[in-house]
Amino acid sequence: MNEGEPDDPLRRAYEDARAAWPTLVTVPFELFAARAQERSPGAFGRDLYLACACGLGDAAAIGELDRLFLGVVREAVARIDRSPDFADEVRQLLRKRLLVGEEAKIRDYRGAGALAGWVRTAAVRTALNLQRAAQKWRHDAPSAAEPLAQMLDPEMALLYERHKQEVTGALERAIAGLEPEARLLLRFYYADQLTISRIAAIKGVGLATVHRRLTAATEAVLAGVRGDLSDRLQLSTGSLDSLLRGVQSQIDLSLSQLLRGA
Repeated sequence: MNEGEPDDPLRRAYEDARAAWPTLVTVPFELFAARAQERSPGAFGRDLYLACACGLGDAAAIGELDRLFLGVVREAVARIDRSPDFADEVRQLLRKRLLVGEEAKIRDYRGAGALAGWVRTAAVRTALNLQRAAQKWRHDAPSAAEPLAQMLDPEMALLYERHKQEVTGALERAIAGLEPEARLLLRFYYADQLTISRIAAIKGVGLATVHRRLTAATEAVLAGVRGDLSDRLQLSTGSLDSLLRGVQSQIDLSLSQLLRGA
């Protein structure tokens, strides 16, 4: 008997799955067969068919994946971080990882087990990666233990001392230009020295969300400082870059001083 004939187990699994999902795009049998684990999806042919349809970009299939399986994310990540915001961020990242682009991971599902379990495992991995990223950001953040000028090399220190007032003014203006919420997060972190976990608890959001918002706020300040100093100082591009590298490496000290009165 040739593969794909009506009595073939793989063909029967395919026909059963296609009948179970009449509103989805028709998945070619060849694609279904190529994805099937060990040439047979066993009891999970319907899950495999849905995954194949999602991999083809079918909107109805993606809607079903959202409804049936991505809903497990909140429960799956609750032991890592219970905040709804964290779960929503994990779900958003997982959805992108599974469904977007040529490397969409939904195409890796082979029907060897239930799709719900496969999605749950992917959600936990995504959540742990987000948590590690937030912790690493905190661990790698620059220390405010030493004055700025002492941490710079001699040439950079001289440059900073020469333009200290302009740098301070640029930082003040950049901070003033932030949204109040971003300014508050920076104050919590830089001036009040709160941990990301503590800020997350205060704001009722996840660690990854705090990390993302702090990073965005800090980058906005640096961008504002660069634009301000570029307009005000007559420096070569190299000198301005050197000055900004020094400011960026010790931005926590400057922010902690300025934000205490913000």
